[in-house]
Amino acid sequence: MNSRDGRLRSPRSVVLLLAALATALAVVAGVLWLRDRGNDGVPLQGEPMTDAQAAGQVVASAKQIVSTAQLHDAAGGYAFVSCKNENEPPYQVAIYMTFRLPQSNSVKYLRDIGASMVAHGWTPAGSMGEHFGQKLTRDGVTAIFYRSVNDMGFATMRLYGECRNTADHRNDNPVWTEVTDQLG
Repeated sequence: MNSRDGRLRSPRSVVLLLAALATALAVVAGVLWLRDRGNDGVPLQGEPMTDAQAAGQVVASAKQIVSTAQLHDAAGGYAFVSCKNENEPPYQVAIYMTFRLPQSNSVKYLRDIGASMVAHGWTPAGSMGEHFGQKLTRDGVTAIFYRSVNDMGFATMRLYGECRNTADHRNDNPVWTEVTDQLG
């Protein structure tokens, strides 16, 4: 078979070319399908929560931990964080909290905090990429805590609520809600 430029093309080369094209199209279609599938959203686990319910879930857990573990100088606040991407619903409330560590044996102190939490119904959670600290969960809230890398006299605790808030938080102003006065 002759082509326009005078080169011969065998049926075998045409089949190989079509197979390569079909493979490339299949790969592109697969990537697009997976990308779109990942953006379909996070399915709600239960009824949607109002802003007050979502914040209350995590703030109540933070207060309980501060009280139970007798954390000193606890300070922090929360923001609504998208569970889907950078800014689309559903949202969860995330608290970022710091607390003072004792001068001696802060590693044991952090283990004692974890033991105190477990004694009050928290259970160890899978690490899912966490390479430091402890991760516990209870009633839909996950707590991750570890010694601060910026100031060795403090520890950091992050608490994440359930992805059940469907309100639009793209334009929250302010984004951060201080709750230090509620923690002690």
